[in-house]
Amino acid sequence: MSNFHMLCQPLKDKIINKLGWKELTAVQEMTIPEIINGKNAIVLAPTAGGKTEAAFFPILHTIYNEEITSTSVIYVSPIKALLNNQEERLRGLSSFVYGNVFKWHGDVSSYEKIKSFKNPPNILMITPESLEVMLMNKRINNDEFFKNIRFMVIDEVHSFAGSERGVHLMSVLERIQKYSDHDIQRIGLSATVGNPDKIGRWMQGSSKRKLTTVDPPKTQGKKRIEIKVVDKGEDFGKEVCKRIFGKKALFFSNSRSAAENIKNQVEESGIDTFVHHSSIDKRFREIAEERFKLGSNTCIIATSTLELGIDIGNLDVVLQLDSPNTVSSFLQRLGRTGRRKGSIAHFVFFPTKKDKLVLAVAVLKLAMKKWVENVYVSRVSYDILFHQVLTMSLAGFGVRKEEVFDVLKEVYSYSNITKEEYDNLVNFMEKQNYIQVDRNNIYLDSKSEKEFGRQNYMTLYSAFETTKEFTVKYRTKPIGTLERWFVNALGEDFQFVLAGKYWQTDKIDYIKSIIHVVEAKEAKPPRWLSGEGFYTYELSQEILKVMTEDEEYGFLNNNEKAILKDVRYEQRAFGLKVGKIIIEEIKEGYAFYTYSGNKVNYTLAIAFSLINEMVATKSISWKGFKVAAEDKDFKPTSEELLEVINGIKENQNYLDSIKDKLIDRVPDISLSKYQKYLPEDLRKKMIADYVYDLNKAADFIRDAEVEVLKVYG
Repeated sequence: MSNFHMLCQPLKDKIINKLGWKELTAVQEMTIPEIINGKNAIVLAPTAGGKTEAAFFPILHTIYNEEITSTSVIYVSPIKALLNNQEERLRGLSSFVYGNVFKWHGDVSSYEKIKSFKNPPNILMITPESLEVMLMNKRINNDEFFKNIRFMVIDEVHSFAGSERGVHLMSVLERIQKYSDHDIQRIGLSATVGNPDKIGRWMQGSSKRKLTTVDPPKTQGKKRIEIKVVDKGEDFGKEVCKRIFGKKALFFSNSRSAAENIKNQVEESGIDTFVHHSSIDKRFREIAEERFKLGSNTCIIATSTLELGIDIGNLDVVLQLDSPNTVSSFLQRLGRTGRRKGSIAHFVFFPTKKDKLVLAVAVLKLAMKKWVENVYVSRVSYDILFHQVLTMSLAGFGVRKEEVFDVLKEVYSYSNITKEEYDNLVNFMEKQNYIQVDRNNIYLDSKSEKEFGRQNYMTLYSAFETTKEFTVKYRTKPIGTLERWFVNALGEDFQFVLAGKYWQTDKIDYIKSIIHVVEAKEAKPPRWLSGEGFYTYELSQEILKVMTEDEEYGFLNNNEKAILKDVRYEQRAFGLKVGKIIIEEIKEGYAFYTYSGNKVNYTLAIAFSLINEMVATKSISWKGFKVAAEDKDFKPTSEELLEVINGIKENQNYLDSIKDKLIDRVPDISLSKYQKYLPEDLRKKMIADYVYDLNKAADFIRDAEVEVLKVYG
């Protein structure tokens, strides 16, 4: 029997007569009773799988049955574009029970916001940053405004859980919980992830409600997956147009410059083409989305800005330059096509290099095995704890020291932070003049006013870097951009490659986010960064399998099979295979080939660096790393390396026994906006939690065959 009968009569009438639905989707059938029965829920379904209605049908049922007139629902989205996209849908749904909606973010005028308090909406649509603004706004009576909050719906919850914005959101939620008369029911909407139970615990916080995961059976619709390498003699634009002419297509690119280039090639063939990425003005992005919905021979070239659940209508085909770096991204993008009844989900990879072909095959194979990455969730987010000490103090003209810890200790991302560590952080902030502590009350001090006080503390509203990139300029002429985390990690003085040339930093303007450069003769690779993002152990091992095993793939054409055959010949000649570590002696030390992912390689590389004080590790990537010493007299011997390896093999607690040393030598990678304000010990502990995986590293070494290729000596 359908759970449709559980809904109130006005909802049932409108679902049938206004939406024209004859049945509910699987995710809606499963979600409705769980939410009506008061459970917190993680709701899993692909984009346009009906998650929004699954959450809001039972919420609107409750609003109608209990005659709730005040603001009782907070709907949170990671991006303003998704709020804009969902506004019309939520207005329509809420009207079924005579409810109303207000969208609150930075682009909405102050007049509209003030007006909304006179007629409080049932549903408040908002971003975490705007919630922080509300909590810090002296004109808003928090006790009054938040007292009737019953539900919080978190869209794209997986994207929140793995970032500092998510920690910020959960902190704000616990602060709102303090004002509410209800145990706020928490509902997270997510694409498929590997660890939904952990994301559920992360979302649960102080709530005493039961927690459930709604994960309906996946429909096995028909899929057409292509992997097409465009050879030098072929016309790339022609190959693309062959697949999209007369259709609605979405083409993902991993870079904005590539997106612009693809647009030029596609629109020459008479296809209505738009580019959609973060450097393009919001107005033009929205025009592209609307014109695309109405078109039939049209293509949007996009970066990850369209990976989240922005609805641009039914698609015939999704294309990808190279490959996403994660299975979850691939599945989200694939899920945008094949939605119409009887249609086929069509996805095309266009690898530009041999290694991108291997990556595409590995991602596809893992997806076929139904494997998806876990979302990393921190439990030692000292950086956002620092931020919340400041914002809670500012919001209340001072705050009791105990209150901060008592409210925030319920946040999962602080659950491994002890009261002693909190006290140490507060003492550090007081010594550094970020805060004053008077009679156990925390107030802002001079350094916070200087650092964050501009534009009425505008920078404190956000827990993340608002400018994600630096503009690189040579003699006042812009030549490109660099991501902020990259610049923060390398410091003031470094070389890099951009636009095919070598550059050396001359001056970095952090206020205007500009890097002034001079030409360089060469560019050394950054010491701690591979430039490819973090690959999981599982994806890295799958790449190794693709390169070294004999399996034939029926989904590859002859050209791609021939390319893969060449790759396999090269790797086998070197001796690579699954379950094997190759240590190659090089002039300054040793190169390790592990294919065990970034976290395992960071763990092992730093463990080897402990052999002596002169040993350094560099070029750490998902493939491997180098162990070297500038002074050849301190170069470790192969016997010393094997001693570490055997120590890990024979003693399951080996890495745990040197954990403090590993933390002490962790690379100072920039992960977040407030990390740099932390005391050194807490900063290192937080980074170590992100970059190391002691258990997986130990398991990997324990089962591995090791071969040392000695060249020198």
